Amino acid sequence: LNSSRNRRRYIILMMIVFAFEVASSITAAVHRDFLTPNLFLRQMLEKYQNPEPVNSDDDWKSAGITRTWNRLMLQVNKCCAVNGPTDWQAYTSIFRTVNNDADYPWPRQCCVMDVQGKAINLDGCKLGVSGYYHNTGCYETIAGPMNRHAWGVAWFGFAVLCWTVGI
Repeated sequence: LNSSRNRRRYIILMMIVFAFEVASSITAAVHRDFLTPNLFLRQMLEKYQNPEPVNSDDDWKSAGITRTWNRLMLQVNKCCAVNGPTDWQAYTSIFRTVNNDADYPWPRQCCVMDVQGKAINLDGCKLGVSGYYHNTGCYETIAGPMNRHAWGVAWFGFAVLCWTVGI
């Protein structure tokens, strides 16, 4: 009697684990393409350096997105915007409405900096002279590892699923 009750509990537990593994595998496989350039582009254009947030939540989001983009463009990959610095000019953005195009065609973080954190040639950066600004986008730096991890989660879930069915 005790053995059959334990067996029943084990089967129920395995069915619950099985259901969660199916759900996680499907979710990881379906949402692996969620991180599109347009998602990051929209957030960057709407929130970066927003001086007039609608409410405190929007203020918190704008500040966080601005800090993240600044850190990403300066430290990680020496990149600019999502697809490149032309994102700041080709689309309407908060940054574009706040800053003059002649003074700030893109954020200063897109400029090549010296060890003190100053642009090595600010005029060259503003004019778009090659070597004085970062002309590559940041999308691959952001989404590449996340997409690879999504596939890893999907395959791990599938492997555990196969192992669960085998037991």
